[in-house]
Amino acid sequence: MSTLDKESVFILLVEDNPLDVDLIRHSLEKGGISNLLHIARDGREAIDFLHQRFSLPGVLILDINLPTLSGIDVLREAKKIDSEIVAIMLTGQASLDTAVQSLRREGAFDYLEKSKDDLPQLVEAVRLAIEKRALQLQNRWIVQTEGRMEIVEMRKVQETFHLSEREIDVVKCLCRGDANKEIADQLFISAFTVKDHLKKIYQKMGVHNRAALVSKILSNAMLDASPPAGRIEEME
Repeated sequence: MSTLDKESVFILLVEDNPLDVDLIRHSLEKGGISNLLHIARDGREAIDFLHQRFSLPGVLILDINLPTLSGIDVLREAKKIDSEIVAIMLTGQASLDTAVQSLRREGAFDYLEKSKDDLPQLVEAVRLAIEKRALQLQNRWIVQTEGRMEIVEMRKVQETFHLSEREIDVVKCLCRGDANKEIADQLFISAFTVKDHLKKIYQKMGVHNRAALVSKILSNAMLDASPPAGRIEEME
């Protein structure tokens, strides 16, 4: 997964306590997380922000006990705006009932106590959430490009990158968004063989993942297919 994919993900911290905001911001910076961070002081401000940024991938860090709207309410509204949004819930005092509601019923990614001892866990949870969101972004873009892949002249791709007949078969499957197991089943080869083909294809094409491969093929075919926009400006 490319650095661009991960940096495309913004973080929205919804927290009304300035001391907690500073502590979380410092912990993320110390943990090497450089994604743009926006702060919302209450649930309504958070929802307004998400409506403005609905087309961009985000990770939410939500205090459950917020003024105007609770963290649970914010998550419900956020899911209406972007069903794939990834949320980490924070609480000053852990409750089993609230944890179950957040994780199972509302689809939160994680549920953590808001304490100094749990800050390393929060940083790791945010890192994993960013990776999950970036993967969603990659997969979404690949699906969006599938229609254009139908008009790509694969023979030209094969000649340009010196791919074998079997490798071009694998590339065609990749461009349809097939997983490794699906490729193996369609081509009557093992999953191990698929991985071996992928390694050679990536080396020949000078890429490291599927999204970059699709982008390079479309570019080689003289089509306009830029990946999704990168970082966004922080809005205060």
